[in-house]
Amino acid sequence: MTRLRGRVPAGVVVAAVYVVIAFLLTIATWRAPSTTYVGEGPDPVQGMWGIGWVPFAATHGLNPLVSTSMNTPAGLNLLWGDAFAVPMGAVLWPVTLTLGATVTYNLVITLSLALAAFFAYLVTRRWVPGSVAAALGGLLYGFSPYMTAQYFGHVSLVLSAVTPPLALMLVDEIVVRQRRRPLTLGLLTAALAVLQFFISQEVLLTEVIAAAVVIIVLGISYRGAVRTHVWFLVRTLGIAAVAVVVVLAYPTWLQFLGPDHLAIHGAVHGTDIYVTDAANFFVPTVTQLISPQGAINISSHFSGNASEWDAYLGMPLVLMFVVATVRFWGIPVIRTAGIVAAIIALLSLGPHLHVAGHQLALPLPWWIPAHLPVLQNILPARLMIYVFLAAGITFAFLLRMLWLIRSSLALNALVALAALLPMVPTLPAPATTLLTRAPFTSETAAQAFRGANVLFEPFPSVDYPQAMVWQRTANYSFTMLGGYVIGPYAPGVQAFQQRIHDLVARSVTGTLSSSEQQALLSQLHDFGVTVVIVDLTVVPSGTSSLFTNLLGAPPVAEDGYLVWQVAPR
Repeated sequence: MTRLRGRVPAGVVVAAVYVVIAFLLTIATWRAPSTTYVGEGPDPVQGMWGIGWVPFAATHGLNPLVSTSMNTPAGLNLLWGDAFAVPMGAVLWPVTLTLGATVTYNLVITLSLALAAFFAYLVTRRWVPGSVAAALGGLLYGFSPYMTAQYFGHVSLVLSAVTPPLALMLVDEIVVRQRRRPLTLGLLTAALAVLQFFISQEVLLTEVIAAAVVIIVLGISYRGAVRTHVWFLVRTLGIAAVAVVVVLAYPTWLQFLGPDHLAIHGAVHGTDIYVTDAANFFVPTVTQLISPQGAINISSHFSGNASEWDAYLGMPLVLMFVVATVRFWGIPVIRTAGIVAAIIALLSLGPHLHVAGHQLALPLPWWIPAHLPVLQNILPARLMIYVFLAAGITFAFLLRMLWLIRSSLALNALVALAALLPMVPTLPAPATTLLTRAPFTSETAAQAFRGANVLFEPFPSVDYPQAMVWQRTANYSFTMLGGYVIGPYAPGVQAFQQRIHDLVARSVTGTLSSSEQQALLSQLHDFGVTVVIVDLTVVPSGTSSLFTNLLGAPPVAEDGYLVWQVAPR
């Protein structure tokens, strides 16, 4: 397979196969890519909102890293949730403008699967000369249970999987081979770090951790070579650090030291929730095609949710990994891969050991970073991406050695099938249809709301992300209170919402005293609300009566909505 009929490079064939597999896996989405997205839940809606925001901000002279279109008047910092939209919004700008953010989102998910597999194939070829074996190793990585769990909603993490193989190439060049100038390698390292920063800062941090583990393991294994290699390493990383500081000074300041309403302090998620359950290494979840009911009964008790159950390797692959590591311990890449995978798998277990959904009191090494600033925002389960990369390389090496020893196609096929079949994801990939109703089907249809500041009921949030779909399809022509944001809501908004809900719960007729009406109207004006929109399909029955009484006028019906104009103060 070095060349197809002596003309087509093997890499081109491998890349084409990965692309075909990726599109077949997501075929349910590509039947209607402008109205259907890969995955489910609110996270993809947040991602599509960010993809659409970047071209809009650039063409209107706005800062693409922050926005007041949602969560007015405070706004939001995209670096905490939609940073990936900055590079993707720039690279795929023509697709977004012509076909829409939903198509762009689907394209990013689909091509990221293929691209991650292809880069894993390329890095594997450094140590495994056989194209077929390396291609299967890349397949294992690019379509691993980590990837097929994360594409349920985390486009930034699927896209981020493209960079670990590139980072490993750089580590190999900087630490081991040292064939190129420190300046060249330093600038390449900086470029990759900057790119990863704008895709996912969390993955950038974990790449640094994984790289540090690799370097330490190599340093201990080859203590005699440390003195001759360390100065090259220091110079290269020094150049990279200077370049990164220069480029990322402002985004980093905005991320951690900027205005209070745009910065987040403390852990966003609990530090002992999104961790690898020790049983997950061997027990499949709902994201695997082959998942007996007994396995589902166990995995359904894992902490977190299905998109973070990332660790399934399967018994056959675990056995192959262990046997290959022991059998070929004298091969540096296999020894290093085995040690690094074991260390990172241990770290992925989180601060305390979880077994079949039960948290034990046994503290684990991740307890330390779980209590450190910044690092406490890393979800340990996501470290498994590096284990799958190590497993892919070792798996490819094992297949290559089996071929050299036995030259049996049947044996290699059997081994490959035994390792890969348990990890096959549910087919096809999950797909969700977006429901966009009038008057938000397009920017033109939403002209009546241009320049408005909208109060939606229900309150736009992770539980009601539809308003973000409508704002995006209306090309951000109006602003709104709330939204699916990572960080605090604008001061007073949640208390105002709670007051409305309490009043609705008190009376289905929405009766208000004079003082209550005056106080609520004053708050509406303070928030700058000019339009109130109630979605009749999901609000309690008294909501429409309350706003009719509050605003002193009946609403206008719009395809299942009730719309009120708020008179000026």
